[in-house]
Amino acid sequence: MKTLLVYYSHYGHTYNVALAFQEALSKLGTVDTYELEYQKPRQGLLKRAFYRLYPDLVRLAPVPLDLKGYDILCLGVPVWGGRPSAPVTKYLHLCKNIDNKIIICFFVYGMEVSAVTCFDFVNKLVKRKGHPLVVPVYVPWEKAQQEEFVVKAITTALEKVSIPPLALK
Repeated sequence: MKTLLVYYSHYGHTYNVALAFQEALSKLGTVDTYELEYQKPRQGLLKRAFYRLYPDLVRLAPVPLDLKGYDILCLGVPVWGGRPSAPVTKYLHLCKNIDNKIIICFFVYGMEVSAVTCFDFVNKLVKRKGHPLVVPVYVPWEKAQQEEFVVKAITTALEKVSIPPLALK
């Protein structure tokens, strides 16, 4: 099984969960991991707010956009006000060959209602591009560093896509 793991992390919470997914998924096959980054250095709060409203203006550093050679896209989504961060939205707009893929989206959030709203947004966005199976994983900021919580969330997500949890042991 070949997985593309793509995430954006501003404060490190999503990065921590991405590392746990990378470790778990590497036991099942090859994992290519990429952090979404702006082409220019980190953006300030005002610029990030602007890009959230206009994600098509974001200029991303190079990352794979074609999912043709992958079985799974594992996507790390920091939630900001019920939406994904602008680099994640831009990435999803650019993705190709998403049809019939498994997409595991892990949402790292402060408020659960925002994470659920964000999932609805992401799900609608990817469903416009095909018919992927989208599995949400919800990780509150305060639990992103708790290994036991994160491993349980990963195990649950893999079970939903019929990957045996024994592979994580």
